[in-house]
Amino acid sequence: MFRSRTLALAAAAATLAPLVATPPATAAPADPISGFTAANAKWQRRYEKLFQAVPSAAKARSLDAELASEPALAASTGDRHRVERIVRELRSYGLKPEVKTYYAYLSTPKRVSVRMTAPQQRDLPVKERRRPWQRHFDDVIPGHNGLSPSGNVTGEVVYANYGRPEDFALLAKNGVSVKGKIALVRYGSVFRGVKPREAARAGAKAVLIYSDPADDGFTKGKVYPDGPWRAPDGIQRGSIAQIMYAAGDPLTPGWPATKNAKRIKPADSAMLRGLVPAAPIGYGAAEPLLKALTGTKAPKEWQGGLPFPYRFGPGGTTVHLDLKNDFQVKPIWDVTVRIPGSEHPEQEVILGAHHDAWAYGSVDNLSGAENVLQVARGLGALLKKGWRPKRSVVLATWDGEEYGIYGSTEYAEERAGRLRRAVSYINMDGAGGSQFGASATPALDGFVIEATKEVAWPGTGGTIHDAWRAQNGGKTPVSRIGGGSDFQPFFQRFGVPAMDLGSATPGSSGNYHCACDDYYWTAHFGDPSFQYHAAMARLAGVAAMRMADADVVTLRYQPYAAETAAYLADFTERQRKELGRVEVDVSRDIAQAQAWQRAAQELQKRAEAALATGDRAAFRRLNTKIMQAERDLLTEAGLPGRPWYRHQLYAPGIDTGYATQRLPALYDALFAGKDPALARAYEARLYASLRAATRTLTP
Repeated sequence: MFRSRTLALAAAAATLAPLVATPPATAAPADPISGFTAANAKWQRRYEKLFQAVPSAAKARSLDAELASEPALAASTGDRHRVERIVRELRSYGLKPEVKTYYAYLSTPKRVSVRMTAPQQRDLPVKERRRPWQRHFDDVIPGHNGLSPSGNVTGEVVYANYGRPEDFALLAKNGVSVKGKIALVRYGSVFRGVKPREAARAGAKAVLIYSDPADDGFTKGKVYPDGPWRAPDGIQRGSIAQIMYAAGDPLTPGWPATKNAKRIKPADSAMLRGLVPAAPIGYGAAEPLLKALTGTKAPKEWQGGLPFPYRFGPGGTTVHLDLKNDFQVKPIWDVTVRIPGSEHPEQEVILGAHHDAWAYGSVDNLSGAENVLQVARGLGALLKKGWRPKRSVVLATWDGEEYGIYGSTEYAEERAGRLRRAVSYINMDGAGGSQFGASATPALDGFVIEATKEVAWPGTGGTIHDAWRAQNGGKTPVSRIGGGSDFQPFFQRFGVPAMDLGSATPGSSGNYHCACDDYYWTAHFGDPSFQYHAAMARLAGVAAMRMADADVVTLRYQPYAAETAAYLADFTERQRKELGRVEVDVSRDIAQAQAWQRAAQELQKRAEAALATGDRAAFRRLNTKIMQAERDLLTEAGLPGRPWYRHQLYAPGIDTGYATQRLPALYDALFAGKDPALARAYEARLYASLRAATRTLTP
């Protein structure tokens, strides 16, 4: 069914007359598009039909076969080769890519040895075995936790479940000390960087992090290469940089990491502080360690998928970890293309995805980067037909995301002034599977939902929207932006409205940050037809085009304000439950959020009236207000204890890293910091921001 839809689009494109920048004044009404006049909506749909005919499964397959043929760790030779391939592709579309070099603090493993020393002597594998189809396998690094300190330690092993604060607290409650021990923790539940931080606080001298088969191994189904799930030798690499405190190059927090930039000492970096040496291993390596542990049997919720009871330890198992990591400032390379806008070139819509990977990175994140290339190919075809976007469109593939969101952050920090006029940022990080998902600022919920109605979803006979509803019981849940990808600097530091569009295949956690995240995995399990890649490229392109061409930018603050009022009510309720009293009164903030909601309702009425009459002067006034409102929610003071983050409604959770923390300043100050006075100071900042957002939307 999808193939026939693609052919229909191609046929329509073949007969479409060359397009020009503005529609004729006599254009007949078309199906409405939010933010467009009737005439411009018709013209927009013609552009979109032409664009949607371009991304193809065949092109997605050929891109992945080429780009995933070589590992591309940030700053490596393979990474440079990948950049060169991306540049060649973009030039072949008639575009003019720019390669921007930054200089970031990176680690590479020089020596990784994990040896079981009791109850038996046994060297444990620290790298997957090579598969016959994997080229350049010598360039795949051993298991590595990026930016981990080096260490040469021997100690008894204690099993600490997921390595969360509550897990170490439970060990202490059961009389199990990890002081001077090596903590063995499993991946999952929270960002991996939380685990060595909490282990250090509990007194451990090192951490081993393994993937348990209960989470992404044989208990789920067949393992690689016979299935999509993680094999016993599969190792999940990944950075332990403290991205909950800042993002980007750890030595240039808040300013771009140019070649001669001022750099702080690593010991002074919030992203590197408070860690013990950490190394990842597969569950095949973890099995003998866990099996030999003695001590109290761990509770049911701590039990994993290996066929024996898990115990706390210590006792029975000791390990020698010899870890030598090399730290250097190295060049990384962002690739960008800018298509100037015809009416508002100073306003930008940015679509980005990172191209670096821990190994081959077919899913994470060539699926996203290849979709950006397909969008570039489609827009290049439109440009040849005479089309120009009203606002500038920037297409980007970022480098260094895997170490700590480096390339996008340095780009954003270097262009802080220009980003004041950015309309939105669209992110893709894992976008080539059958299960669609999205996160966004609340102002973009409606926009995302509407865009998904325009693109066919493979094998369903319907749209992405239809499939999305079907997989979620009739709902289209847009989650809130937390941490862990390239949207962070744009949204959480500079207040650019952002959305993250992704799709995953069941089993895709089994290849996460593993040497098995290769073309073979995608071609056999992830997206064998590569049709989902093409569909996601179509969605990203439609989203970028609509943001670039809308008469009135489609950012809706009415639901945003209502959500904010609900967050504030929840904050008050938590105070009553946990503290038995209200230390920080947010009643005026709730009232102000409600005033913001009313102002947003009135602004929407003015926008609809302007669209009905085609009032271009009103469009300009409205867009200025709409683009400002998200920025009003920032605080120049930054969040307590983590000033790099400025957004007062959303940040990564300090104890989760990836999950969204709502009202982060209030929660961090009152519940994490136990500082009511500081929380009240941030309440005043939030109140001022809500007043500013209300004034912005008021005539």
